[in-house]
Amino acid sequence: MMFHPIVLLNTLEKLIEKVIRERLQYQSITLNFVHPNQLGGLEQQSTTNTSIVLTYLIQSGWVKGLQTSTIVFDISQFFPLLNH
Repeated sequence: MMFHPIVLLNTLEKLIEKVIRERLQYQSITLNFVHPNQLGGLEQQSTTNTSIVLTYLIQSGWVKGLQTSTIVFDISQFFPLLNH
């Protein structure tokens, strides 16, 4: 019978942690604590958003007559001993 209160505490802890995390993220974005180009670790800021920003920067360079090179690494291969 002691198992149920422990599970309830773990569930409440996760819920409260999620609420606090979302509020902190919202406040930090709305108050401009996070640079607009910072995409890592933020919700709704995925690799799709990153590629949209990269495409915009490349096309902006083309308009100015610049040439652009891009190099991409699969960093999971840099750490082969870690579980992915």
